[in-house]
Amino acid sequence: MLAVLYATTLFVGAALLFLVQPLVGKLLLPLVGGTPGVWNTCMVFFQIVLLAGYLYAHRSTGKLGVRRQAVFHLLALATVVVSFKVAVAVTGSPVAVMPTMLPDDQDSSFLMVIRLGLAVGLAVGVPFFVLSTTSPLLQRWFASTGHPAAKDPYFLYAASNAGSLLGLLAYPLLIEPQLTLREQQWVFTGGVIGYVVMVITCSLTVIRKPAAELKPAESLSPKPDRLRVVRWVMLAGLPSSLLLGVTTHVSTDLAPVPLLWVVPLALYLMSFILVFARWPDSVHRVVGRVTPMLLLFVVLTLLTNAAEPLAVVGLLHLSAFFGVCLVCHGELAKDRPPPEHLTAFYFWMSFGGVLGGLFNALIAPLVFSSVGMVEYPLALVLAAVVRPRGDEQEAKLRGADVALVLVLLGLSVGLVLAVQHYVKMPVEPDAPDALVTRLLRGGLMFGIPGAAAFALVRKPARYALALAAILVAGAFDTGHFGETLHKERNFFGVIRVTRDGKFIKLIHGTTLHGQQRADEPGPPRPMTYYHQKGPVGHLFASLAEDPRKKDRTLKVGVVGLGTGAVASYARPGEEWTFYEIDPAVVRIARDTSYFRFLSESRGSCNVVLGDARRHLTRAPDGAYDVIILDGFCSDAIPVHLLTREAIALYVSKLAPNGIIALHVSNNHLDLPPLIRRLADNHDPKLVVRYCHDMPLDSERDDGKTESQWMLLARTEADLGPVIDRKHATAKKSLVQWNEVPWEDGPIWRDDFANLLRVWKKRSKPD
Repeated sequence: MLAVLYATTLFVGAALLFLVQPLVGKLLLPLVGGTPGVWNTCMVFFQIVLLAGYLYAHRSTGKLGVRRQAVFHLLALATVVVSFKVAVAVTGSPVAVMPTMLPDDQDSSFLMVIRLGLAVGLAVGVPFFVLSTTSPLLQRWFASTGHPAAKDPYFLYAASNAGSLLGLLAYPLLIEPQLTLREQQWVFTGGVIGYVVMVITCSLTVIRKPAAELKPAESLSPKPDRLRVVRWVMLAGLPSSLLLGVTTHVSTDLAPVPLLWVVPLALYLMSFILVFARWPDSVHRVVGRVTPMLLLFVVLTLLTNAAEPLAVVGLLHLSAFFGVCLVCHGELAKDRPPPEHLTAFYFWMSFGGVLGGLFNALIAPLVFSSVGMVEYPLALVLAAVVRPRGDEQEAKLRGADVALVLVLLGLSVGLVLAVQHYVKMPVEPDAPDALVTRLLRGGLMFGIPGAAAFALVRKPARYALALAAILVAGAFDTGHFGETLHKERNFFGVIRVTRDGKFIKLIHGTTLHGQQRADEPGPPRPMTYYHQKGPVGHLFASLAEDPRKKDRTLKVGVVGLGTGAVASYARPGEEWTFYEIDPAVVRIARDTSYFRFLSESRGSCNVVLGDARRHLTRAPDGAYDVIILDGFCSDAIPVHLLTREAIALYVSKLAPNGIIALHVSNNHLDLPPLIRRLADNHDPKLVVRYCHDMPLDSERDDGKTESQWMLLARTEADLGPVIDRKHATAKKSLVQWNEVPWEDGPIWRDDFANLLRVWKKRSKPD
């Protein structure tokens, strides 16, 4: 029963750790917006506090001994209860963010980080710190109880990670879809109180035990040397870095599916559960031999920009990642020290995890700002060095090995340059022979070097250098996206400007965010989903003939800048305000050597940098005749832009007879029924229309893309000129605005959003 008590307590503590982080994110989102700096600051805060909890467990048990430390820890548990009582007395909620502590846009970057960190710390710092001490502390206590399993308490770490896995899956699948934010706060508080009771019970098993039966706190074996500690840090840091790298690649470049980030993190936790639950040596060796081959396949998919078939490519990336986690974490599990050094072991593991996360989240975007996502392939190369101990034949790197790698590098670069010269990609990327040509080019450029690299697999360091050589050669390949004119990377991802045939394109990851024809003189015409023959063109043509707006200059607010194509519809004297969160997008849209939509717009175009919802609150009520929302057309949807409170904000900023246009194209989420419910829930009820625009072949050739748009207005008369069928026929337009059928479902609010309920279940007729 003692082992069950400790395992259950560890399970509950770890689950609560993974519940509180998304809970705080939901609290912050409407208040500070969805800028990556917010999430990076929160991540750093949680990682630092987690590391501090591990350090507390290590130092306090070393200085006080197990029994006195258990008594001292009761004070830490008491502070949790006190912190909840104080929060309820001050704010009425056990977990609350103080708005006065939040940063302002005028603050410096350093001050913003400090103020946001303090706000999060006041909200959940005390309970999170105490929860973070659970794994090392309880395992150290258990090791001193004299239980038959106390000689090797590391099996409890599997229970801890199982709790983390449950918390990870429970929040998006069970808690968020069913409970409001306030209810979530009280569920978390109740869970923490129950956890405190369980930890007190565990502490009594140590405090009540006679001193003679407790193992001494001082070390019974030599302390781990520095080389061993460095190995622990590296083995923990590499999977942590790879976790963020593979998550970014799979969820943006392969399939930007909401909640897909859960899968890599679940595999990461699963690897800990497996290797610390008596991981067999034979299985460990097999995984160590299969993983290098998987790494090679992943490198080849990166070099060829392979994304189809999605299931196969995605499974390949995740399998290689899981293999690396099993090898690295398996090596950690096999190198675990005696129980008296348990807390030090977990501290250095946590330190390595923090380093890996900080490298990807904060350092890499700054260091590799001009070369793209380098950290993921770099982690793959480093992973090729790690092999199970006893399975590292010919580990020493010799001069001949370096020479072989240099020959491979020369061969790879030569093949890339030669194939690019003699095997040209079709001008049109959707041409029938484009796929065959792409496969042929990729096979010739990287298939031969890949086979040569695998022949060097017996030496880990040599094999890693061989993979690095192929990746370096891949930098000479410029054929996939067309000619790259500009490329940069920041916290929002990789953005590039390319020239592909007659179009100059803006690409974020692998998603097209706008294009301009390079073969036409004069002011550029709007392309893609802003095309003149599409819903937006139809909207502004209708407004130009509306008697109420025909002779007045419009004020237009646009959420999402892209290339600035919609600015082509501005008339002289009109004021257009764009809200854009990514500074790289703003710089590129203003660079006339790439796009001229803003520079040649006939109206006055102002760009506001930052989270759109936060800045819209500062605009005067009734400021805009038209509000265009193009901030949630990608599949990573910012939920705070589509809540009941957000819709109320948009309407309040709308002038009399004004119109809201929403771009709702999405591969995975069925947004029109949700927006219809939000419109009906608004007081007074809003009028809604929907258009699914399918371009003709001739229009596709002219740069038009498929899109889905919705219109919202206060009255039917406000939309009359736009949705009038006769007007559409007179304009010879195929655009038709239809009513949205009612469907039961959730109404998103700032304190509640059920992403799964708006998932597309099947293709629907429009």
